[in-house]
Amino acid sequence: MRRGFRLVRLLGVDILVDGSLLILVFLLAWSLTVDFGDRYPDLTTGVRLLYATTTSLLFLGSVLIHELSHSVVARRRGLDVVQIRLFIFGGVSEIRDDARGPGEEFAVAAAGPLASLVLGGLLAGLGLLVTGPWGRVFGLLGVANVILAGFNLLPGLPLDGGRVLHAALWRWRGDSEAATRIAVGSGRLLGLALAGVGMVVFLTEAALTGLWAMAVGWFMYQAAMGAKARADFVARIGGARVGDVMRPLAAAVDGGMLVVEVVALHGFGQRLPSLPVEVDGRVRGIVGDREIGSLSDGQRSTRTAAEVMTPIGPADVVAAETPLETFLAREGGATRRALVVADGRVVGVVTAREVAHLFG
Repeated sequence: MRRGFRLVRLLGVDILVDGSLLILVFLLAWSLTVDFGDRYPDLTTGVRLLYATTTSLLFLGSVLIHELSHSVVARRRGLDVVQIRLFIFGGVSEIRDDARGPGEEFAVAAAGPLASLVLGGLLAGLGLLVTGPWGRVFGLLGVANVILAGFNLLPGLPLDGGRVLHAALWRWRGDSEAATRIAVGSGRLLGLALAGVGMVVFLTEAALTGLWAMAVGWFMYQAAMGAKARADFVARIGGARVGDVMRPLAAAVDGGMLVVEVVALHGFGQRLPSLPVEVDGRVRGIVGDREIGSLSDGQRSTRTAAEVMTPIGPADVVAAETPLETFLAREGGATRRALVVADGRVVGVVTAREVAHLFG
């Protein structure tokens, strides 16, 4: 899931910054430099730029606080928060687990806008108390946070308001899938409406804000479609577990066996299935087409399974009872395959082949 470079780790969550964020910082700093120039003409260009850049960075800090609020509430409720990513359209908390009920979803979704409203009120009040350019900085940040909260509360996915709407419909109708369809439809309409308004503004006033609104609207529309695709896939796999899609295994390969013996014993063809390798009574690695396919006949006759296997780590092992949706969302290990365990022993393997069958 990692997209961007890691900036810092806060409250146990990695904060990632996407390269596109530089565009947002530039646009904010440029427009704010003009604003400070109009209001405080005595300031030099360098000082105006300093105030503008500071305001832009503090606004990004506000977005981070918004997302951290989501993440903190999610973690307190036992949900797995992967990371927070800051990018050109703001930020997103990437949470691996779905809410287990409408109350939990509402709490996580509402946390961000609530934090932005509180922060916006505090900054706006500070802007009234402080005079000069710093008062302008705080005032702008206060208004920006209130707008951030209001925009995110619009009732359509992927916005927080869409998740609040989903939680309310889920509670009312008792059907999460139906609630998703409504929240997705609302998000698509909002995205198209925002893009349409932006186009009108750009064509009539040639304002860059019109282009920005078009971009945000299109992003919302695409994100809503992504939420729909994910919901459709989750509905398709239903309550399936990893054990339902794994390829069963009868036994592990002895690590001391020569590769040529392994190939002969298991009747491999050109595509070699992945098998666990047991060393000193414990499964230590995986051997398959990736490990054996490139070996010459001479190497297969002299090297053992333990010598050519790919060692496994915690990320290469999954319980048979793990929900399939959770398994597909997690980060894979070094082997790029997964050994399935049940009752303390390996019972199967999941490779790209098994996953591909889900989409076939």
